[in-house]
Amino acid sequence: MTHVLITNAYSTRNRGDAAIILGMLESLRRTAQLGGAEVVISSADHPADQGGYPVQVIPSFHSLMSATRGGGRLQCLYFLVVLLPASLVWALLQRCCHLQLPAPSGFRTLMRAYAAADLVIAAGGGYLYTTSRVNGNVMLLIHLHSFMMGRVLGKPVYLYAQSIGPFAARYQERLVRAALRGVRLVEARERWTAELLARWGLAAPVREAADAAFLLGADAPRIGLRRAEGTLLVGMTVRRWYREDDRQQAYERAMATFIGQLVEEHHAKIVLLPQVTVPSKHDDDRLVARRVLDLAGHPEAARLLDDDLAANEIKWVCGRMDLFVGTRMHSNIFALSMGVPVIAIAYQPKTVGILEQLGLEEFAISIDDLTAGRLAALFGRLRREETMVRETLRRSLPAVCEAAERAGRLIAEDYAASRPAGAAATSS
Repeated sequence: MTHVLITNAYSTRNRGDAAIILGMLESLRRTAQLGGAEVVISSADHPADQGGYPVQVIPSFHSLMSATRGGGRLQCLYFLVVLLPASLVWALLQRCCHLQLPAPSGFRTLMRAYAAADLVIAAGGGYLYTTSRVNGNVMLLIHLHSFMMGRVLGKPVYLYAQSIGPFAARYQERLVRAALRGVRLVEARERWTAELLARWGLAAPVREAADAAFLLGADAPRIGLRRAEGTLLVGMTVRRWYREDDRQQAYERAMATFIGQLVEEHHAKIVLLPQVTVPSKHDDDRLVARRVLDLAGHPEAARLLDDDLAANEIKWVCGRMDLFVGTRMHSNIFALSMGVPVIAIAYQPKTVGILEQLGLEEFAISIDDLTAGRLAALFGRLRREETMVRETLRRSLPAVCEAAERAGRLIAEDYAASRPAGAAATSS
């Protein structure tokens, strides 16, 4: 039996990341080469993610680091001084001498999963970027180390549909570029990344794909979602993006003012959906949504859907909206894949790139340029052109879904072609 290790998974409490993993599993299962493989997922939110996927979930370097006592700086130091060198020594001894040193259970489980894997796949997503020349360097190193451990052990490594960059410093870009030289295949999930990788001139082939979340199914949750006949129902996501409080507050005020305009001018009902609810990592959309709603001041018309919904249920709810205005990129993907017209608030180039695949990039607005007036003007245009947008979605979605499906097939075919004739997979 072939063994696959998927690294760089974040958390099922980020429904966008969960949708990526679930879409990856579906795509890989439908391939002839990896359809019967045993898959293990290394998650940053272990043990919370245990039971969240239909396969085994084990710790990641990130979760092992986060489990140590102390603040963020001490945890980063623990990774640099303990986890990083220990994993390299363990891997080299395993590869050269087939020797597995004694180690704590979580670390041992992770390292044995690398050793048992026939191939390592870095989960799709957009985590190879930076916003500061200083902050986030250790996190970037963890992301790279998570899949490059496969190369240390001599395993073929693949990067599932990725958005890569931007980078705040040239040395960060060079570090990522160097790491990608040793992989078998890199999949770019939008044009911006494909063009960046083309400029890098990687030895590994680069193939264009689409986000795996387009493959996620939608299931109705056990909640009431009532609507009055003829009411315009607008879905929305907000998030913490800016480190600077003044910039974050300006964004939240703009969203609140826009909600007021939707209620007063369009008589709309607003549903805010929390895509990410990871309070331990200060990544909880509910906190931002409550502040925005308090500022908006229309409790009769705007509410937060505070139920604990899975990714496929969030996608179903997105599909019940008439229109959608999303800051979280995967909430936009959920709505678009359900045929709902979207205004996407772009905090990185990847958002524009996803809309570009569908021919709807003019309905993206940069978060740095966001004002309530600009958002309202774009919303007015969306309403006027709604019929055209729905038709564009109907025509373009099949090709994007096929590109998402192709991502797993490209990896499976390359892995099969790379194996020597008659080679056997790792025994189970």
